[in-house]
Amino acid sequence: MRKEATDEMKIFQNKFFLICLCVAIVLAAVPSTLSVMGFQSLSRNIVGVVTSPFRWVATVVTDAFEGFSLYFSGVDRFYAENEALREENAALREQIERAELLEKENERLRDYLGMKQEHPDFTMEEARVISREAGNYVTVFTLNKGTLHGIRANMPVIVREGLVGYVREVGLNWCKVCTVIETATAVGAYVPRSGATGIVSGDYSMKTEGVCKFSYVEGDADIQVGDKLYSSGIGSIYPADLYIGEVIEVGEDAYNRTVVAKIKPAVDFSAIEWAVILTGYTQE
Repeated sequence: MRKEATDEMKIFQNKFFLICLCVAIVLAAVPSTLSVMGFQSLSRNIVGVVTSPFRWVATVVTDAFEGFSLYFSGVDRFYAENEALREENAALREQIERAELLEKENERLRDYLGMKQEHPDFTMEEARVISREAGNYVTVFTLNKGTLHGIRANMPVIVREGLVGYVREVGLNWCKVCTVIETATAVGAYVPRSGATGIVSGDYSMKTEGVCKFSYVEGDADIQVGDKLYSSGIGSIYPADLYIGEVIEVGEDAYNRTVVAKIKPAVDFSAIEWAVILTGYTQE
């Protein structure tokens, strides 16, 4: 009890406490006294002046809380809108990818129908490329059609741009294709401009450049850079008039003094995704 009394005495001896107590008493007594004496207006003014700082502090605190509330609600709304935009972007990307796939499919079908219209005597089997040789150039690749689909060795393979090569090996549901730059390939060919004829074949020293050669041509044959070559259909497995490529260089064989030309194939073999195997054709 004595300790509690001592603590109470210490509180009353504190100067700050006493000043606050006196101010509170004055603030409570003065307005009441003035109001009793008939000075109600003056009393309200005094109360307004005295309480103005407290009301300002209360307003600031309230505004601060409202500001924090608006800030956090704004952050939540921002995250929600951001998530909605991400979902919308993902949906748009999916639509774009689907549209690109449809465009590729339509382009492939247009090419296929175009070949059918150009060569109504061809019987075709469309196939997808499922693997390629590794390296800077492609001479052999695998298609997803085989004996189950009527595919046999030595069948020609083409795309809309021109001649690709021939089927070298066949499995049940796959086949390997050699391109015209492979050394085992040989195609009877001619130049429509001059009528020059010869053989287009792969060459080991040239295939690293992605080109092949036109050889076994008469020494006085008229061959120029830029000439187009087509299959002749003579003495080979290929039908006539398939576009092979373009002459990019003309030279002479030092051994037999015949013309030798470098040919750039019409087909970019590394870009092939689909090809057509000729399972039959009418050769005149």
